[in-house]
Amino acid sequence: MENKITGAIIVAAGEGIRSKSTVPKQYLNFGHKMVLEKNIENFIHEPLIDFVLVVINEKHRAFYNKAIAKISSSKLLTPCYGGKTRTQSVKNGLKTISNIGCKKILIQDGARPFTSAKIIKNCIEGLDQFDVVFPGIEISDTTYIQKNKNNKKTIDKLGPNRDTLIRAQTPQAFHFDYIYERHLSSEEEYTDDVNLAFLDEKKIEIICGSEYNLKITTPEDIKIAEKLFLNV
Repeated sequence: MENKITGAIIVAAGEGIRSKSTVPKQYLNFGHKMVLEKNIENFIHEPLIDFVLVVINEKHRAFYNKAIAKISSSKLLTPCYGGKTRTQSVKNGLKTISNIGCKKILIQDGARPFTSAKIIKNCIEGLDQFDVVFPGIEISDTTYIQKNKNNKKTIDKLGPNRDTLIRAQTPQAFHFDYIYERHLSSEEEYTDDVNLAFLDEKKIEIICGSEYNLKITTPEDIKIAEKLFLNV
């Protein structure tokens, strides 16, 4: 493994509560292929990726074994187990590969199965000039700040100018030494890893994301993903 310098960590240890599915969302099966299976394949098939590590829930080992049953690649490492939170799971993944000479690392959501080769490649190549690279999507809808009133949602005030906002996607690409040491030194919890780099005032590039780069989170997302899988 000493020659493997660019890798991907797929964080797939979540329970998927918001999706209201009886099966964790990363293990949903559409068209004879699981969400996580498709996700892994996207990275394994990219020539610039040398290895893929999946961080799983210890209770999901049977699901995981089924997801990788048809994958035959030396790039896929033995999985490691995650923690109670996303941040803890990422830290566990980084620790697992800390001694294999990784230089660039991409951190990917487990339930984001349609990441394109272009996005993966642009994230990796962007690290030649930036500290951090991630895909983002501009917001086309008007934004408001909401509040609850009489058990109903209504407008509290106008939201920020939509031209100043983006939706952050994954994979998020980092120089390994930085993000590993940063996670080791932090006890805070974050919804993504770019947050850490922003606090450190790192040089960050936002590349063009895609609406197809969907993260399956809600029951509605499951319906959309099912339709997309049928056209893959």
